[in-house]
Amino acid sequence: MRQTGLMLVSPLALGLVMSQSLESRVDATLRQMTLEEKIEYTGGVKGFCIRAIPRLNLPEIRMADGPVGVRNYGPTTAYPAGVSLASTWNPDLAKTFGVQIGHDARARNTHIWLAPGVNLSRVPQNGRNFEYLGEDPFLAGKMAVGIIQGVQSQGVAATIKHFVANDHESDRNNDSSEVDERTLRELYLTPFEMGVIEGKVECIMSGYNLLNGIHCSQNDWLINKVLKTEWGFSGIHMSDWGGAHDALGCALGGLDLEMPAGDYMNVKNLKPLIDSGKLKESVIDDKVRRILRVIYRMGWDKRDQQVDTYPKNDPASSAAALKVAREGTVLLKNQTSFLPLSKSKVKKILVVGPNGEKPATGGGGSSYTTPFGAISIGEALKKLLPNAEVESVPFEIDLNHSLPMGPFKAEYFNNVDLGGTPAVARKDAKIAFDWKTGSPAAGVNADKFSVRWTGTFTVPQSGTYLLVTKSDDGMRVFVDGKRALNDWNEHGVTTVTESIRLQAGRTYAIRVEFYDNAGDGVANFGIVPLETVLTQSIPVEKLKNADLVVASVGLRNNLEGEGFDRPFDLPMSQQLLLDHVTQGSNKVVLALNSGAGMNIAKWLPKVPAMVQCWYPGENGNQALAEILFGDVNPSGKLPTSFPRALKDTYYATAYPSKNRKIVYNEGLFMGYRWFDKNKQKPLYPFGFGLSYTDFKLSAVSATRKSVTAKVTNIGKRAGDEIVQVYVGEQNPTVPRPVRELKGFQRVSLAPGETKIVTISLNERAFQFWDTASHRWKANPGAYRIWVGDSSQNLQDPVTVTLK
Repeated sequence: MRQTGLMLVSPLALGLVMSQSLESRVDATLRQMTLEEKIEYTGGVKGFCIRAIPRLNLPEIRMADGPVGVRNYGPTTAYPAGVSLASTWNPDLAKTFGVQIGHDARARNTHIWLAPGVNLSRVPQNGRNFEYLGEDPFLAGKMAVGIIQGVQSQGVAATIKHFVANDHESDRNNDSSEVDERTLRELYLTPFEMGVIEGKVECIMSGYNLLNGIHCSQNDWLINKVLKTEWGFSGIHMSDWGGAHDALGCALGGLDLEMPAGDYMNVKNLKPLIDSGKLKESVIDDKVRRILRVIYRMGWDKRDQQVDTYPKNDPASSAAALKVAREGTVLLKNQTSFLPLSKSKVKKILVVGPNGEKPATGGGGSSYTTPFGAISIGEALKKLLPNAEVESVPFEIDLNHSLPMGPFKAEYFNNVDLGGTPAVARKDAKIAFDWKTGSPAAGVNADKFSVRWTGTFTVPQSGTYLLVTKSDDGMRVFVDGKRALNDWNEHGVTTVTESIRLQAGRTYAIRVEFYDNAGDGVANFGIVPLETVLTQSIPVEKLKNADLVVASVGLRNNLEGEGFDRPFDLPMSQQLLLDHVTQGSNKVVLALNSGAGMNIAKWLPKVPAMVQCWYPGENGNQALAEILFGDVNPSGKLPTSFPRALKDTYYATAYPSKNRKIVYNEGLFMGYRWFDKNKQKPLYPFGFGLSYTDFKLSAVSATRKSVTAKVTNIGKRAGDEIVQVYVGEQNPTVPRPVRELKGFQRVSLAPGETKIVTISLNERAFQFWDTASHRWKANPGAYRIWVGDSSQNLQDPVTVTLK
């Protein structure tokens, strides 16, 4: 055979050459660094950066918060929350979302995007559920892989977080998640593993929590054994901000980059440990290698990260956000086909509730992005129906509705526990103070002080009243000596309400207590006549005259977010609002904003339709309006179970922590796995969501490699169905869930159209983590495979046998 000058190189060999070349560059740079430089390189600078070393041509690496946009650098596209993206069950759309995130990052000279988050929705109270991708590890992992691939295709590194079992927010820095290894492997580690192995994510961020008694930021088993050795992760493992706790522990435990600064991993702490032999320099070298490897692999040293041709207010990003909102909004109830509504018949629309006028684009905390603009429900409806009369009544109870009270006897103490003799005693006309960082009075500390106010309140008419506090830090209220409101903890400015029935003509003794530990001091208190405010704001006649009432209720960024968990119940003012509007109208659509299920079962029989909007981003209310009037056929499916109540479920004991431990006693039986095991029906099951058309599944067949089914649109409208595949071992030798999601596919169908869908199954679809052999294992024998449109609406199973 004649030889030519062309040499053919296999992809495997080419990858090996490229890898060797990369490692050679990393080693060459590492050899030029002093020990001090290497140690300093393991700590961040400027809050969100890896330091530049100009003499080595190492640029400053900039980071930005996620996961619902590119935060930190001014207004940006506000995408729907992660749980909304998960509700699309569309990894291709997740990749498109990731591409646009990459564009938004490059427009802002950003190298590392601190997302996606793949912690699982174990309990509905978790304040950050909205950021994450639901309760199922397979769904979360597949969506995360799409996001990661999209982001990194644009030259921006993704950061999967929070590693691992950081599944609640309150006291997250001190609580230990107590989880057995099999549960960790099969549930909570799985989406991270998929992100690392399938998604090839460049960065991973540790959780604030402890895992089985050891901080996640320095957990040798978790980071060195599982992440770096078993999974072969070659990128950067960074701490969450302020999540490091010990210099030697972090160094040996596998932390590569301490953020936002090297408070522990610095020259002062680490060099003496190296000099004494307690720490090898090679440990520091490995950390620096990982940072350099990501920089060189991403090409950041050879090009500008800023792309000036990418607009910061990118129409393509806004379009992607709208598509996610359209596909991720979930129709949960549609009694007698109340929806879609007729544009020609609806003339008067009333939008009520706290989220109707002010769009609830996202939850609170480090993920919150300020959009260039956001459309309200009323604005979206008016745009869609220009000839309709649209009125918005926000009905958001605040202290402005308070009845007059006072004066109060006030006692100020120079401690936080109201102890000893008051430093100052005086009369305060009302409790409405914002001392900022100053002292409340001469002789009183600016920090670490407390106040007790005592007075009376005479009730003008019997009814339900709201006790309202707005404080920084804690407040509590006693009525006739009984504690009626308790918010006795340290936090930023927070509004808390509690309802109470009061009798006309009675005079009640009121005691209000407050403390400020540090920072701003804010103390406000009032009593609001809830029923009076309701009937004045939203007269019954107005409800009866409306052709449509949209009740926009739920939470928003001040009620659900990072650093605190939230209740399962709606705020009391919203409960009474729903009572009021459902009594006055039978044309109410309940539109709920939240990151997980809420206690809404009471009102479902009273409304013809309910839509789960999540936090839909800057133009999510456009998607809602389009769904209400049929311009968009809803196709979202729940990525998490919605319980009827917490009582009599594992949720009742799964939260909160006790003695700084949160024990995962439910083990593998979390979410829909628990409902299946206990043969209970939740309010709405995992995978559930309605459409304006109907689908039929038939001709299901399966092998150990794939599942095939026919899907037919038997309705009159085009629509998308999510075909879901669940697998369960028929006679397991160890406790296993009845069935688990192992595949899914979104399919678009015209009316009358049929498509054959084939969904692949990998080996892991049948395996469990064998604690005896410390490996993944599938028993020989029969496995049942179900196909359906939710975890509780399934075709009869087919059986495959593993030999």
